[in-house]
Amino acid sequence: MRRVSGVSGNLTMRLAAALAAALAAIGLPDAVALRGATKSQQATRASAEKPLRRTFQAGDEARYRVRLTVHSELEGPGTVKIGSVTYVKPERHTGEARITWNATERVTSVAADGSAQMREQLEGFAAPVANPGADADDAESAKLTASLVRMLSEWGHARTLDFKVAANGTSVGIAAEGAPELDESAPHLLNLWLIHALRPQATLPEHPVRPGDSWQEPRQVHIAGWSNPTAGETDEWMEGPPGDRAAVRLHVVQEISGHVAGSGPKPAPNEGERRGQNADGAAQSSGRTERFFAESLSTIALDDGRMLAASRSAQKEIQEILAPVEGLPQPPRFRATLSVQVEIENCVENPCEAGGNR
Repeated sequence: MRRVSGVSGNLTMRLAAALAAALAAIGLPDAVALRGATKSQQATRASAEKPLRRTFQAGDEARYRVRLTVHSELEGPGTVKIGSVTYVKPERHTGEARITWNATERVTSVAADGSAQMREQLEGFAAPVANPGADADDAESAKLTASLVRMLSEWGHARTLDFKVAANGTSVGIAAEGAPELDESAPHLLNLWLIHALRPQATLPEHPVRPGDSWQEPRQVHIAGWSNPTAGETDEWMEGPPGDRAAVRLHVVQEISGHVAGSGPKPAPNEGERRGQNADGAAQSSGRTERFFAESLSTIALDDGRMLAASRSAQKEIQEILAPVEGLPQPPRFRATLSVQVEIENCVENPCEAGGNR
């Protein structure tokens, strides 16, 4: 994702910083140095000196419109029988569906440590919309799409969630019903990520807000059945959008990958994955890797750390090298991808309308 900065905005901020430094050199307090600065410049300078934190007040309420898109894709060898001979051919099937709803978050109480008890009301669900895409005439793709629509329909009903949010934005105690249960094989990395990604919250880093600063956070993970898993996270502060309210953007990229130890013949997982088959019809595999990738871009208010908008996506990909098939120069491969995209917008600037799916 490319970051675009406004030249005039950067120049103004540099001039303001230079002026503040000059006034500080002759002993004037910060309040005097910032007297001529805009609210956005004041907030940016203040947040650049310490980590940004969320501040809560009991009774505060905010409304959001949330859109979730789920996409499933399968690629692998299929078989076709002509006479007494069975041939292997590549196949690709896709399915996609989306749903929108309103989310109202309300701070019910604030603790001495700055954390808050949050109540989130989900309502105004629109009927899920199917997007058959380019494979509209493919029977397997139609089944995939119908399965996704059914899953979203079963979940898309009004409910209330109660959980705790810390001053750094991390949420704990969110019930599993806070997100639809994806048809994902273990480990359920995508399901766990989605439960938090659907909340109008953003985990705030320890790094002070300095637009343009980026850093990497190595992660140690242990996943049962995986060998040599690797994980990492990259974060970046980016300039916020223009507007009356000072804001900043936080860009976060996360990745986890590993090889599934001892992968071999076994029944297809509940993700709808299908193994390749040799000429005798026996499912076989010689190696399987899994990869989880997530990206989030959140717009955050500098005055109280509230999330104003977010665009988030994640996918889990499984690749498998299957047993060699006579007549094919290379062993066939199987790939299954399950991905989600989340869009959250504040209803102050974009009025939330009940129903409607766009």
